[in-house]
Amino acid sequence: MSAVALKLQQTLATLDPAEASLLERLVDDALALVQRRPGKTPDTAVDANGWPVGYFEATAGAFANEPFDMPVDTPPEPNMAATEW
Repeated sequence: MSAVALKLQQTLATLDPAEASLLERLVDDALALVQRRPGKTPDTAVDANGWPVGYFEATAGAFANEPFDMPVDTPPEPNMAATEW
């Protein structure tokens, strides 16, 4: 039994049933959060920053044919405060 499992078991023994139920629900939610989704590879390699290895190489150039020219800005509105006085 791991240290975390032992600590959890000891903590559950000291709680009243309502608190123990809440803690069990939290642990179940945490386990569901970290369990792998079906169809994913079990050991996806990540780089030092947490990105999947090869992610940027696979997506490089994805926007190569997209136009990034900004449209011409419209002229600014006249300063109404100066013309109304």
